[in-house]
Amino acid sequence: MKKYELLSGETIDVSTLPEETQKHVSQIEDLIASSADYFEVERGAFAPLMEGKSFNVGSLRALYESPRYKVLEDLVERYRRKYFSG
Repeated sequence: MKKYELLSGETIDVSTLPEETQKHVSQIEDLIASSADYFEVERGAFAPLMEGKSFNVGSLRALYESPRYKVLEDLVERYRRKYFSG
C-alpha cells in the first residue's frame, strides 16, 4: 500500500488507483527525481488528462476532484516550490 499525503493533509492510497494512473504518477515522480524542467513536468502531468477532451462543469469538477489529479497537482506544486525557490 503506497500512501501519498497531499499538502492539504488529505491522504490518497495510490496503490488502489488503476495501473495506468499509477504509471502516470510514477513517470512524473521520475521526471522530478531527474530534475527535469518544471514546465516539462507540468505538461507531462496535466496534458494527458486534458488533451482532446471536451469539458463541461461536471466533467471538469470530476477531474479536479479525482485522486489522480489531486496527486499530480500536489507533485507539481511541490516541485514548483522547490524549482523556483532557488
